[in-house]
Amino acid sequence: MSIRLIALDVDGTLTDEEGRISAENASAVKAAMESGIQVILATGRPLQGVEPICRELGMNGPLILGNGALVLSGDEVWYQDFFNPEDLRAVYEHGITVGGISVLAFQPEIIPYWFPQDMDKNWLSDILDSFRLDKRFDVPAPADLPLERVNKVMLLGDPQSVAQALATWPEKIGHLATGRSYPYLGEVNTPMANKGRALSIVCGRLGLSPEEVMAVGDGETDLPMLDFAGTAVFVRRGSEIPQLPVGALVVPTEERDRGVAWALMHCM
Repeated sequence: MSIRLIALDVDGTLTDEEGRISAENASAVKAAMESGIQVILATGRPLQGVEPICRELGMNGPLILGNGALVLSGDEVWYQDFFNPEDLRAVYEHGITVGGISVLAFQPEIIPYWFPQDMDKNWLSDILDSFRLDKRFDVPAPADLPLERVNKVMLLGDPQSVAQALATWPEKIGHLATGRSYPYLGEVNTPMANKGRALSIVCGRLGLSPEEVMAVGDGETDLPMLDFAGTAVFVRRGSEIPQLPVGALVVPTEERDRGVAWALMHCM
């Protein structure tokens, strides 16, 4: 069965580690769309973080955002999922207690965040700018972080602190989904939010089967959509490769910044 839809992770897959899209990846995406294949983004970013990419590549299809917590098609919401206040309080408290971590609350329209005073704000700003998260503001105290309409929490800090936060995750919020996109970045979602479930919602709306879908990703949060798709490609950026679906292809390390182009060349 031919591929009719391609779902792409953004950071580390479509883009390199500096947030740039290689000429090869851009050309491959445009060529796929010109051939009639629908290409969509499946990312941990919110809408504001992908709008420039959609304009750059001419993409206008559905969007899977917040690791699957929000699915949009134009102005129509196909799915959305928010934390309850009790879980949010516990996530905030844990991140702050570990120390060395900035806590970001992703809301559909904006990102309030708190950071410890000893954190390098220029470093933090550079990271957020690379994800194109311009609609954000810092709050003076953790108690000022929102408890409503939050669909993802990001824990951003030095790799040791992020690793400790995930390794010592409290049992009372053990039902939440956690993952690590980069050594310095941990992500938290509700149990119902993942890219695989979101991709199944998109396919249901479009009348597509998993066999007609290719998914390309590079991290832990991409594994559910790689499991769902009939064709799965993993962009290798480190020395470790997670357990992948049977038949999944792995992009060679030297091709990682052109991983989407490599995937389309080998699977189309």
